[in-house]
Amino acid sequence: MIKENNSQRIGVYICHCGTNISHTVDIKKLVEYARTLPDVAVVREYKYMCSEPGQDLIKKDIEEDKLTRVVVSSCSPLMHEETFRNACEDAGLNRFLFQMSNIREQCSWVHSDREKATAKAKRLITAAVRRVKYQTPMEQREAPVHPDTLVVGGGIAGIEAALKIADSGKKVYLVEKEPSIGGHMAQFDKTFPTLDCAACILTPKMVQVGQHPNIELMTYSEVEEVSGYVGNFKAKIRRKARYVDESKCTGCGECMRGCLVRNVAYLEPDEEPEIVMEPDEAATMQGIMEKYREAKGAIVPALQDTQMAFNYLPENALRYISREMEVPLGKVYRLATFYNAFSLTPQGKHVIRICMGTACYVKGGNRILEAFEDQLGIGAGDITRDQQFSLETVNCLGCCGQSPVIAVDEKIYGYFKQTDVRELIKEYS
Repeated sequence: MIKENNSQRIGVYICHCGTNISHTVDIKKLVEYARTLPDVAVVREYKYMCSEPGQDLIKKDIEEDKLTRVVVSSCSPLMHEETFRNACEDAGLNRFLFQMSNIREQCSWVHSDREKATAKAKRLITAAVRRVKYQTPMEQREAPVHPDTLVVGGGIAGIEAALKIADSGKKVYLVEKEPSIGGHMAQFDKTFPTLDCAACILTPKMVQVGQHPNIELMTYSEVEEVSGYVGNFKAKIRRKARYVDESKCTGCGECMRGCLVRNVAYLEPDEEPEIVMEPDEAATMQGIMEKYREAKGAIVPALQDTQMAFNYLPENALRYISREMEVPLGKVYRLATFYNAFSLTPQGKHVIRICMGTACYVKGGNRILEAFEDQLGIGAGDITRDQQFSLETVNCLGCCGQSPVIAVDEKIYGYFKQTDVRELIKEYS
């Protein structure tokens, strides 16, 4: 609460912090300047204000000089705000009539020019004095806190937070809008900067979340409303319809029957439409099936050969694989849509992939993407009119140490620059 009060006696205390502050900031000039500020009654400097003698200075001035407000210019409030509030309270001044200005982390430690650092410190002290003038006494109250925790987002950060809190004995509600937890990390091959296997790190944690007695996992759900206050929040969660009884689900995939997957329904064999292919396409698929028809678990290799032959996965080719390998079409589609290497839409002769992972993005991945879009005249996810180039973005190419990174077909280009875009396109045209 802010309330106008024009009659105050403010004490300003400036800390040297050994040489942490005084090495860069001119303390003497700060003292002289602070004495000129309105309503300032006392200005003192001390080597270490957080020390017991430093706190005693504040207590003594509050009692003898009848200070009504206190400002300490020193380090971060995270370090010693509570220390100085307690000192004020010990001397009979409400703890909330204290204000702290940070002239160490926000000033001394981030500047090398002594004159400019001192000027900035003056502005910080002015702001603190101005603010403390309008502060009013407050009381601390205790309220019951409900220990249950809501974690929104089931990526690796949400998973780790949920596990840590649950391990401490608290109930956790983990809400994820997608059907499965894992987030972006589930799509990565390796993690930065150690290039460890992403799945090796993530999968055990996903299992722990599902099995932890203190975690209630709510996937395919979204937070619609949050009300209440700290320690007593209420959240309204909307669970999307799944159309299956989760308690009976075994993951057999039979629910794919009649379900649209990428606009292609799973049909009974006698209901399947005729697979129409051009003679050369049919010959290609027949050759692929001769290699893999009898091989167990060879759907992915068959898809890889199909992708290489057509530069994408045509719908009729997926139906053909399903029929010849006698596997549900839904399973074929799940594999075709899980791996980034597969595409269900036609691609150009050359596929350009721009890495937009954290390491590449911060080093200009977005600007490289814009340069390709300008040169090719298409956006990410599109194909050029002459069918020569497709432009895509990916979350990781597994070469974070060479960021920014792009890939053309199977070739990786590390430390890529915007100025290289035009020449690269010429090379592949």
